[in-house]
Amino acid sequence: MEIDFWLERWDKNETGFHQQAVNPYLRLFYGQKGPAVEQREKLKVFVPLCGKSKDMLWLSQNNYRVFGVECSEKAIKDFFEENALNYKFAKKDQHALYMAGDMDNTRLAPIDVFQGDFFALQKHDLDDITDIFDRAALIALPQDMRERYAKKMAELQKPGIRTLLVTLSYDQSDMNGPPFSVSEENVYDLYSNDFSIEKLCFKEIIDDQPGFKGRGLNSLVETVYKLVRQ
Repeated sequence: MEIDFWLERWDKNETGFHQQAVNPYLRLFYGQKGPAVEQREKLKVFVPLCGKSKDMLWLSQNNYRVFGVECSEKAIKDFFEENALNYKFAKKDQHALYMAGDMDNTRLAPIDVFQGDFFALQKHDLDDITDIFDRAALIALPQDMRERYAKKMAELQKPGIRTLLVTLSYDQSDMNGPPFSVSEENVYDLYSNDFSIEKLCFKEIIDDQPGFKGRGLNSLVETVYKLVRQ
């Protein structure tokens, strides 16, 4: 699951992992149950391994500033072009930076997407981050990389930063990842030393996922956690 794997997937348009709809848990916890609209401009949400996720557009449209990190130039350009967003481009350290927001009367909160290696990020890159939305990053990584990812996340965050984490769990022997199965025990093993963990909800979703049924799964549980950096 190194960068070359994901670059190849994007280059070949093998992107079945991309979701066409905004994540319902994002809508719930940052919309219906989220902060008041007038408070959101003070918040900045980090979306790791963001691809061309429509979640970023929804956040921006709902007054949240957005910071994404993605290794694929194609994915980033697709995000801006498919959503008809003008953007600026600049080089920053080891990354290329794509920037959009509040241009041509789009009335968007700023969206910045860094093209580069997540593991090359430094703490100052997340200096003004208040929140993190991880729907597709942790579950995209095999066990050894999940441990490295969680350690890096802890290093990058200031105390008090909140994460909305969405995981999938299933019998890993029935299907090869990605997405990989991440159990509740695994979440606690990865994060409990540095984060408080609250399990918000969980749901059996296999009946809504014919693609996963076709890959041999009989059960697929989606679980949502709130993490807070201690």
